[in-house]
Amino acid sequence: MVGRFQPLHYGHLHAIRYAMRFAEEIVIGLGSSQIAFTLKNPLTIDERYEMMVRALRAEGFPLIKFYFAPIPDTERPEEDWGQIVLDRVPRVDVAFSNDPETQEDLTRVGIEVRPIPFYRRDLFEATNIRRLAARGDPLWRQLVPPSVAEFLEEIGFEARMRSIAGNRYD
Repeated sequence: MVGRFQPLHYGHLHAIRYAMRFAEEIVIGLGSSQIAFTLKNPLTIDERYEMMVRALRAEGFPLIKFYFAPIPDTERPEEDWGQIVLDRVPRVDVAFSNDPETQEDLTRVGIEVRPIPFYRRDLFEATNIRRLAARGDPLWRQLVPPSVAEFLEEIGFEARMRSIAGNRYD
């Protein structure tokens, strides 16, 4: 499963639970690993890792069944993102993704890709959560697990989003 988790929300937890029905172990690729402090990717790779571990632990997931891998974006057209993923994760039998580009790239390198049923996509969508945080709207805290809200408070997520967004969400 590859995602940016910017930030982790209840839809992501639903996807992880779904994938666990089909796999004994889950490899979570933290996508866009080299990008941080942008509107789309405000969190660093280390912050996302910490947020994921705290959330999975708080939700009762057995951490021994998870492996995390940073997955960078490609920077040149000739780079093969599917191969980049293969180079950074242990062998996987199946991947879970709803992103068409991810599905295409992983299928091209021989990985079976299965879609994940969305869970209340209208509500649990990271772009919306980042927008709410940038506006200072406390509703964003209800869209993420308590452990995630607590961690994001610790790192000053709302202030960071306001700084990055400027007037874009006014």
